[in-house]
Amino acid sequence: NIRSEDGEGESSDYVSVEIKNTENCRRYVARIVTDVKVSQSPWWLQKRLMYAGMRPINNIVDITNFVMLEYGQPLHAFDIKEVHGGKIIVENAAAGEKFTTLDESVRTLEADMLMIKDAERSIAVAGVMGGLNSEIEEDTKTIIIESANFNGDNIRTTAKKLGLRTEASARFEKGIDPNLTEAAADRVCRLIEMIGAGRVCKG
Repeated sequence: NIRSEDGEGESSDYVSVEIKNTENCRRYVARIVTDVKVSQSPWWLQKRLMYAGMRPINNIVDITNFVMLEYGQPLHAFDIKEVHGGKIIVENAAAGEKFTTLDESVRTLEADMLMIKDAERSIAVAGVMGGLNSEIEEDTKTIIIESANFNGDNIRTTAKKLGLRTEASARFEKGIDPNLTEAAADRVCRLIEMIGAGRVCKG
């Protein structure tokens, strides 16, 4: 459980979630963390990730990866200032849409690919990889923690078409219990609090 929820306001004050493709997104949990301090992770966390063959990046990304290893539930963190209109919308891509993923590659999307969007644009390929346009930076102060459940067949098809198989997509392909989403999001928040990297909002 989370120790305290003393972030400014409630999660719903910051972001709303709309799922337009419920067939391929069965659950979407978003939590807000304020007063974020992005830095190197503590050595114990870096060490555990490296033992699992993962490269430490920063404390927020490392915690989402660590909890993915613990729970088998992929998670993602967005910088809220890059989520326009305070909206998360889960819907399909526009055919031929161009999107730059975190690995700095420009991808051409197809209409059957599930995307995470804000009020104006796409910010992640659902279940595969986030976008370069909403990544966690050193000056990030408020984040959205995403913990969602996506259809494994859809994620497998998308990852294959994009030639982009990731730690997240590999897990979604196998099928994950939708009930894990909330527990995993709460665990991420708990660890962020534990290392003093931010304050968790209610809800």
